Amino acid sequence: MSGYLVTGATGMVGGALTLELLQSTDAPLHLLVRGGDTAAEDRCLFALQEAAESYGLERDFVSRQRGRLHIVVGDLTSSAVIERLPDRDIGEVWHCAASLKFDDRSRDEIFAVNVDGTARLLDLSEKVGATRFNYISTAYVAGSTVGRIDESAVPPDACANNQYELSKIAAEHLVSSCDSISTCIWRPSIVVGHSTTLATTSFTGLYGLVRDAFRFKRRTQKVFGPGFVPRQTRVLADPTAEANLIPVDLLVRQAVSLSTLPGFEADIVHLTNGAAPSLRDVLSVTAEATGVREPEYVTSADSLTALDRRLRKAMQFYAPQGGGTKFFAQDVAEQYGSPLRFPMDVDYLRALIGWYIGHAGLADRSRAA
Repeated sequence: MSGYLVTGATGMVGGALTLELLQSTDAPLHLLVRGGDTAAEDRCLFALQEAAESYGLERDFVSRQRGRLHIVVGDLTSSAVIERLPDRDIGEVWHCAASLKFDDRSRDEIFAVNVDGTARLLDLSEKVGATRFNYISTAYVAGSTVGRIDESAVPPDACANNQYELSKIAAEHLVSSCDSISTCIWRPSIVVGHSTTLATTSFTGLYGLVRDAFRFKRRTQKVFGPGFVPRQTRVLADPTAEANLIPVDLLVRQAVSLSTLPGFEADIVHLTNGAAPSLRDVLSVTAEATGVREPEYVTSADSLTALDRRLRKAMQFYAPQGGGTKFFAQDVAEQYGSPLRFPMDVDYLRALIGWYIGHAGLADRSRAA
């Protein structure tokens, strides 16, 4: 049976995808892990074990599947990595590895990983005889576009919000223009923890927003005193906009189940939530959990005070999500009868955010400050 080559298995999506492939297929998995020594293999197995336990799998799940896991230590900057892969055992590639940085000063690093790395893996995939290249992108290649977002190529006039989005657009272009191998671009939205255990192994996205809210509160209390409660801040955002949160287990299950259907063929697939919560609900629960007042929503930057602008700068990566609702089409999933809909009410959001606050010890740290 042909196997899979997976990059990013130590990350949140790549790790969850690896576990899903272990559960849903009998194929061998070749995991490309960065690092030049044997510690990289131990790091990969530890990350998978941590993910398995976090997501409610049996404690010995990874060890029982160890015979199917072939860990390849190396990175895409070295041509030597191809010598460590089998000639005929790889049928599909899942490219999950990525830099999640977004600021302008990190542009060279972001593009080296997200664009140059993708180009090298495309070349490598062709050399090992893979029949399909699956690329994990992001639904936010849509940039500032609002309204209905189709599962189609990013239009030339799209306006990206940051270097991360720009790099993903460039990588998508490389993947879609490859004519030597079948390709599929998968676009997740904002990935959060497991749908039932709530646990996560990565703390970006929503978790960065919560962390930054705690940090903002600590900084203001440091300046104005420990008993200071900031006034109601103003946020330049549409409170009715969707915060398209999708649990990591649901998105990888969707991706694997679609990709393994006989005759499945699609160029681009959204892995998004058709029942996403509103930005107002997410920020309301975040404010409640961090002990600050829920923000006032404004439509012009002229309404922002210096303190508001400082908060906006601290949360600049998340600010574009509030510019208006993006309705991510799920036409491919609809075609196969499996659109993703996972309602998240306020109680669920409290539990999801509460898990992270407890896990990270943010409340205790805030009190200590």
